[in-house]
Amino acid sequence: MLRFMLRADCVMPNDAVRCCLVIPHYDHVEQLRLALPGFVRTGLKLIVVDDASPAIETEKLQAMLREQAPNAMLVLHERNQGKGGAVMSGLRTAHDVGFTHALQVDADGQHDVQSLPRLLQAVKERPDELICGLPSFGPDISRLRYYARYITLYLCWLETLSREIKDALCGFRAYPLQPILAIIDSSQPGRRMAFDPEILVRACWDGIGLRYIPVKVNYPQGGRSHFHYVRDNLEIGWMHVRLICGMLVRLPQLLARKFK
Repeated sequence: MLRFMLRADCVMPNDAVRCCLVIPHYDHVEQLRLALPGFVRTGLKLIVVDDASPAIETEKLQAMLREQAPNAMLVLHERNQGKGGAVMSGLRTAHDVGFTHALQVDADGQHDVQSLPRLLQAVKERPDELICGLPSFGPDISRLRYYARYITLYLCWLETLSREIKDALCGFRAYPLQPILAIIDSSQPGRRMAFDPEILVRACWDGIGLRYIPVKVNYPQGGRSHFHYVRDNLEIGWMHVRLICGMLVRLPQLLARKFK
């Protein structure tokens, strides 16, 4: 169940492309505090989805938004749904209040805020495509994390019979809301860490073009990850089993598209 804090000025002008910023959040108030000024400077409506953080952290989040981003919209989950669940709530909220596109950026400060104007420009140039960040990592990324990303990437290539997906895990994206919500409604993708790669594979299956722009990614000192190695790896593994089965069902269509 969702509770909404809305302001009367959330209605956007009737432009062809109407963009907002969706920020999934769970217990990252201090990291978000550092990134928030950059988000506000974009001039986009902020939709922050708090995924049932501890009560004291939710109170801090509300106070911070009132002070630094009073026009933001805050969506509160009563139960934790995982990152994918928070993103899906944000996308649906954005669509319900009249936006056509949602720029997703994580709350933990990993993504370079300076890349947001390029993401927005790419949306305006290619409004029918799903725009993704192609991460450039600094020396602070662990070797295990770096090479593990390629396992999912190679499986996504198998599931789409293409190399259209250049990175499957970066949570720095711009979604065209109508077609992506149609995919979500018809397929019910994973609600936790499996969401990011699964939605790309399903977008490829549906013929939605992908476009990548570079983004610097860093892991802030003292930053915390909410990735659960057993639970989330099991979910991602099961996701790939489902997607490989889906690829086999779609094999004639995918092969025809590939050779065409």
